[in-house]
Amino acid sequence: MDTLETLSKNPTALNEAISHQLEIVKDFFQKDSGSEMVESLNTLIEAYLFTENLTRVTPQMREHIVNQLRVATLIAKLDASNLEITTL
Repeated sequence: MDTLETLSKNPTALNEAISHQLEIVKDFFQKDSGSEMVESLNTLIEAYLFTENLTRVTPQMREHIVNQLRVATLIAKLDASNLEITTL
């Protein structure tokens, strides 16, 4: 039985799990806002891509860049979701 199925059968455990996740997200955004983190990631990527002595971007670096952009998207979505929840 997977965790989600188990939690769905136990509303108390599900509520505790959701509360725990919300607390993790809240704590995550205490130091910097989502937009500040996304800006930092984008600045790092831009600095790398526009370095004058950059001869080529390797496939491995492309993969890292894609992963960084996915993280930036996740942070933006979590930040928006966190703002929605805190205004309820």
